[in-house]
Amino acid sequence: MTAAVKVPVNSLGRMCYILVMGKKKLWFSVGDRVVYPGYGVGLVEGFQERMLGGEPRSFCTLLVKENETESRVMIPLDNVDEVGLRALATKKDATEALNFLSEGTPPILNSWRERFAAHGEMLAKGDLPSVAMVLKALYTINAKKPLSFREKKMYQKALSLLTAEVGGALGKSRQAIEAEAMERLAGKKP
Repeated sequence: MTAAVKVPVNSLGRMCYILVMGKKKLWFSVGDRVVYPGYGVGLVEGFQERMLGGEPRSFCTLLVKENETESRVMIPLDNVDEVGLRALATKKDATEALNFLSEGTPPILNSWRERFAAHGEMLAKGDLPSVAMVLKALYTINAKKPLSFREKKMYQKALSLLTAEVGGALGKSRQAIEAEAMERLAGKKP
């Protein structure tokens, strides 16, 4: 049996719909945009049940768009908390992330290995302040010396994650947010 109730949920204090599917309570529903750490912003397309190992399991299907590509990701509903699926950042959080790009000072580790591992963990965590910190740190390093191939890819991933979520939170296009982020990183506050 599925029922929907509107209640304040999560640390953002946002009003969300909770779908009660059996005993599992979800804070999102079809049509919501959510953040899947490491993948970016996705649109909840639906819920379905599939047999896995002879057992029925419920899944959420997300449509994740990154630049010109689209991916569909199926997340088992019993793993939603473990994978870190969360609501989009608030407008306040999105603005703070943009402000960090122009005003913040990220910690920069000297050792490439330690820095790469720390940045990888921060992107996997997927919260907006961490993504902004990685982006600013890699931009700062690149201003002094060229990034390695792997760090360039990480920089692009951080930029993509930030533009998708901030754009979604502020209702702006990814291109507009990317232009603003680049201006802020360069020290020009729009």
